[in-house]
Amino acid sequence: MTGTGRLAGTSARQADRTYAMLAKPVSGACNLRCSYCYYAGKERLLNIGTSLMSHDVLEAFIRQNLAMHGWDAVVEFAWHGGEPTLAGAGFFREAVRLQEKYGQGRKILNTLQTNGTLLDDEFCAFFRENHFLIGVSLDGPPDCHNAYRRDADGGGSFDLTMRGIDLLKKHGVPFNTLTAVNDVNVSKPVEVYRFLRELTDYIQFLPVVERLPAPCESGDGQPLATPPGIHFAGTDNLPAPFSVPPGAYGDFLCAVLDEWKKHDRNRKHVQLIDVALGNLKGIPSSLCVHNPLCGHSGCVEANGDVYACDRYAFPSYCLGNIMNTDMGVLMERNRHFGMHKAYGLPEACFDCPYLKLCFGGCPKDRIFDGKNYLCEGYKLFFDAIMELE
Repeated sequence: MTGTGRLAGTSARQADRTYAMLAKPVSGACNLRCSYCYYAGKERLLNIGTSLMSHDVLEAFIRQNLAMHGWDAVVEFAWHGGEPTLAGAGFFREAVRLQEKYGQGRKILNTLQTNGTLLDDEFCAFFRENHFLIGVSLDGPPDCHNAYRRDADGGGSFDLTMRGIDLLKKHGVPFNTLTAVNDVNVSKPVEVYRFLRELTDYIQFLPVVERLPAPCESGDGQPLATPPGIHFAGTDNLPAPFSVPPGAYGDFLCAVLDEWKKHDRNRKHVQLIDVALGNLKGIPSSLCVHNPLCGHSGCVEANGDVYACDRYAFPSYCLGNIMNTDMGVLMERNRHFGMHKAYGLPEACFDCPYLKLCFGGCPKDRIFDGKNYLCEGYKLFFDAIMELE
């Protein structure tokens, strides 16, 4: 029977099958020099060998991503970096053309994460015309943002980022903000939240948790340590100085929650709050960090190499190349990586009342004896969320 709107022979589960693939059209190339950037220098470390995704790789990525998803699924193309706008507006025009060529009748969503500094009228008009959803990296008001988000000459990027946001508003392009919570802005939660809420209804907070590399890693040119995982146990190196302190991160989230409760409940969307409330109700999370398993969020580099996750874009986590092996096959190879999120939890986590809210957090943050570095902060936040309910 083929009258259901699905491909013949596909089950409902297959028809809804989704993945979250981050595409890196310019690898780690960026016009800024953010101190805490986890993707800086990846084009060298991974030996990508190109500064821009070729047309052949782009076409293969789009065709295979569409084929890999279930027929009824929304197929997301998430453009990431480095700074993806360095690829130029023409690159994304061609991407949309190829999506139309291979995705007839499919539901397609394009998202793009940018520092906002290179946006212009041409880019923004294109985004509006083609219904792109834009994420802008913004760490708060000027003193918070400029602490680490600096240009190649060492100057702060706040004014250029705000110029980009003004252009997005001018053209009516929907956007959210992504704030990296670090050792500087973590002490100003109310100031940061009140600043962001005036710009957008959709706010994301990302904790900065990085370690300095071991001597063997720094010798290979790595600016930051390889995270613990199935191919690397990790080291006992201390967190990098810009990492957010665990307890302070919990205090930050609780202060944001208080502000949201007082002024913005049912009006503004803070991703971590939405996800935690959803997990309380048994609604599957859209955020991999607080899902029971991972492994469905791969990373496609500019040369077609696929990595288990963009936070694990290291040579030992390369699954293969889409020019040699279909992306669907490569992502099937990622199951072991995804299952490790649950299998790698320490025993103490299974006795924790917050397990179904946390699920151990991101495996990259399990830097001391398998326990998540942010555990203390998460407990503070989840306790406050449970009181909210």
